[in-house]
Amino acid sequence: MKLARLITLFTLSALSLPAVEKGDTYEQVVAELGKPTSQLEVNGLQVLNYPGHRIKLKDKVVVTVSVPPPAPPPSTVVPAPKPAPKPRPAPPARAEPSRAELNWTTDYAQALSDAKSSGAKVFLFFTGSDWCGWCMRLDGEILATEAFKAYADRNLILVKLDFPRRAALSEELKTQNEQLARKHRVTGFPTVVVLNAQGKRVGRLGYQEGGPGPFIAALEKL
Repeated sequence: MKLARLITLFTLSALSLPAVEKGDTYEQVVAELGKPTSQLEVNGLQVLNYPGHRIKLKDKVVVTVSVPPPAPPPSTVVPAPKPAPKPRPAPPARAEPSRAELNWTTDYAQALSDAKSSGAKVFLFFTGSDWCGWCMRLDGEILATEAFKAYADRNLILVKLDFPRRAALSEELKTQNEQLARKHRVTGFPTVVVLNAQGKRVGRLGYQEGGPGPFIAALEKL
């Protein structure tokens, strides 16, 4: 079995050799096979490399024709899997700003009495609380903030004069609010009328952008 395998390998090698023999000159090799893909020459010894064959020459004469050993198969090392990316932590939930609990009253006469005894200004807020979008913005962006509450606690008596469309008001309260709206010539909402401690009107405001800071500054100028 070993002898038969050696004979087979020898026969296949012989059949695969080019038509170049020992003793051929360099010119004959080039004429037969063309220019080599690469060549090396050291001390009169030449090595011509062709696809699948290697020819050695000594002093421009062929001395051996051989088939180079096949290149080793490429590495089949499987790369290690990349680690899965670490999940990013979820951003913290945004806490909704807390609404300040303001001390509103709907009793206009009592508010005037309290202002005279305390020296505070009376803050009349004419609003349509359940339908007026700008009223809701004034309430949410300015009046419901801690900054406005801190200012109001020191300086204002807050009176809410509401003109709702869905909520029901007592007839007494509706009459009061309508009379005050006519007295102060309120034609749109929201309207803020500021009175001094003697009940005299000292200023009128409405919604303005920028939060409580500019709004409080406008109150200070009154």
